[in-house]
Amino acid sequence: MRIAFNLKKYPFHVLRPWVVQPVFWSLFFLSPVTNLFRADMLAQQLIFMGNVYPFEIQYVMWIPIGFYAIVLLVAIFTAFLGRIFCGWACPHNILTEWTKPLRTMLGIGKKPRWLQLKLNRNPQLEKPFKVLSVVLGLFLTVTLSFLLFAYVVPFQWQVESYLSGHPHPTLVMGHVLFTLIGTFSLLAGHIFCETTCPYGLAQSVSAYQTGKWRPMEIHFKGSSVEESCGTCTGCQQVCLVNIDPRGELKVGQFEGCFNCGECIDACNQVHEYRNQPGLLTFGWPWIPEKGSPKEKKAKSY
Repeated sequence: MRIAFNLKKYPFHVLRPWVVQPVFWSLFFLSPVTNLFRADMLAQQLIFMGNVYPFEIQYVMWIPIGFYAIVLLVAIFTAFLGRIFCGWACPHNILTEWTKPLRTMLGIGKKPRWLQLKLNRNPQLEKPFKVLSVVLGLFLTVTLSFLLFAYVVPFQWQVESYLSGHPHPTLVMGHVLFTLIGTFSLLAGHIFCETTCPYGLAQSVSAYQTGKWRPMEIHFKGSSVEESCGTCTGCQQVCLVNIDPRGELKVGQFEGCFNCGECIDACNQVHEYRNQPGLLTFGWPWIPEKGSPKEKKAKSY
């Protein structure tokens, strides 16, 4: 199912991938090359907001302080807004969504309609598309390894080191390691988010460690799926992690909803043709009834 590009009618579908995600992606990967933040290990300097500071304790101590402050901030947001970081700001999820066509060209996941139609008309293009996806994937992961390494050594120094013909062994090993990790993440996609991601698990624990409190999550306003939806599965088709948002228990340690809002926009689009309001909405943090399934589910964590 494709959701129309309409900010007024379907704000989550427009704002999340076209505004919020590019901002967070740029902050994560471009901060070192824009001198927003990086640690220059060669010159023994810290660069923050374009200002240069020496490697002295009064400056270096802010690195762990800043890191744990961000972790605490994410934990607080998670307690109130669920795993919203995963759906809106996580660098891995952003790249997973953006590189979905590359995986589908390799046969991982369902191909987009436009790609499937093109291959149906021109089956001879399947092999070139696979080669293209491998080339683009390697180029992407190598480029990102350079950007990530720029947090500790200047980007220009990395390029000059290779151009000299004698790159530093540590630099080569670091790029190979980052490229391998990037390739794994690229191929794993949301399977990593659903089964292995420690940050996702930590957010689920932060949000659902007690049955006395539930963070913001998707609420289904229909009487029942059979009566209200019939055979419609539009919300499931657009879900990033293959969750039915209409279910009673849709959030767990490794099955967490990302609160991306795509299912809400999909439901609204379906019901717009019927001149009816959608059946899905975000529910603010709330306290489940004592003995309810949601309370028991949280206690089981």
